[in-house]
Amino acid sequence: MSAPFLIGEAMTGGYGPVDILHSCTLSVEKGEIAVIVGPNGAGKSTAMKAVFGMLPLRQGTVRLDGEDITRLSPQARVRKGMGFVPQTHNIFTSMTVEENLEMGAFIRQDAAIRDTMAQIYDLFPILKQKRNQPAGELSGGQRQQVAVGRALMTRPKVLMLDEPTAGVSPIVMDELFDRIIEIARSGISILMVEQNARQALEIADKGFVLVQGSNRYTDTGAALLADPEVRKSFLGG
Repeated sequence: MSAPFLIGEAMTGGYGPVDILHSCTLSVEKGEIAVIVGPNGAGKSTAMKAVFGMLPLRQGTVRLDGEDITRLSPQARVRKGMGFVPQTHNIFTSMTVEENLEMGAFIRQDAAIRDTMAQIYDLFPILKQKRNQPAGELSGGQRQQVAVGRALMTRPKVLMLDEPTAGVSPIVMDELFDRIIEIARSGISILMVEQNARQALEIADKGFVLVQGSNRYTDTGAALLADPEVRKSFLGG
């Protein structure tokens, strides 16, 4: 079998002398949606940071499209095709929507930046309406759209989302999930941490249930939703 498009394999690491991750493995294929769920304090966001290079690993490797990127900085990983949207502080509040998107294109040397921006406005029409408005004046859901749009401006091969629906209404959550499905269908791999586990697994090709920094369950989203133990322990029955 060929290796996954992106894999953080047997990752062990943490902060200072304390390991948060214990031989944790996450992976996603091209154009696939992979979701990381689990209880609070399970190491979900830490695992994402490890894959993106924000957390040094004591053991394990990270590979993107067959290349070992374990030692690369987050900035270098962006240039390799990884986009990351943190849960908080993920927009420039004093800048306009369009200026935020332009900031996302800072590494690009090509002439197609406006084409990419047009695609993002097609994906998130409200941003086109509010493109000259300071991003800090937007609703929580609209801010998330700006953050995702800015990451898409780098034209990533993999888009990593840390709690993209945190603090938004159920209607906005459904809209964001619909857009995430659209992004994956365009061929971009999605790896995301999500607190709304049941809804996230419904759109996931693959799911990882983490407990205390380790993989407790790994399967398709549908299989995890159907697993009585997963439902009882992590999905509220």
